[in-house]
Amino acid sequence: MKSKILFAGLLVAFGLNMNAAAQTTAAQQGAPTVKTGAAVKAKAAAPAPSATAKNQSQKTTIGKGHATAKASAPSAYWTEEVAMQDDGSVVTTEFLNDAKKGIVYAYGQDNFTCGNGKPEKAGILEAVYAAGNKYGQPVGSGYYIVSLNAGQCASKKGGAYGCKFDAAGNPTECGAIAVNDATGEVAVAVLN
Repeated sequence: MKSKILFAGLLVAFGLNMNAAAQTTAAQQGAPTVKTGAAVKAKAAAPAPSATAKNQSQKTTIGKGHATAKASAPSAYWTEEVAMQDDGSVVTTEFLNDAKKGIVYAYGQDNFTCGNGKPEKAGILEAVYAAGNKYGQPVGSGYYIVSLNAGQCASKKGGAYGCKFDAAGNPTECGAIAVNDATGEVAVAVLN
């Protein structure tokens, strides 16, 4: 019920249309493009800090601005220097392993491409489903959220924009996106 209310709120707040036919490539072109790199996907198979990890502790939240998520309980947190998108650009990446949900979150300031092809940089939160996740999602599938300011990527309003993706990293639904903190799942409202 909470997810339905949240999703309806997204529709109203962003003036969005949920026409299934709008979930085509043209609609997906309005969302930022982020590639989930091998380092992030590897955490789905082995959700633990590497030997070079720093700042290891327990936290319940990860991210900044519109690109945030809450864990179900205090969870393993650490930072690593990784190329989030396999583009050779190494960034300090925060990780949070919510073992209870079976979701590994990664957050960092990185480059991405706007729907109009313009390059930008912002906070990106990625979530990948780990083995044994409670939702039965394929390992390595998940979603990403980019925290945009008003006007960035030609967005009318600041907010959370992104895509769900399959285990191969292919986007499946894109648009304005909101995380249900209780479940870690997301609602996507397609932009027209």
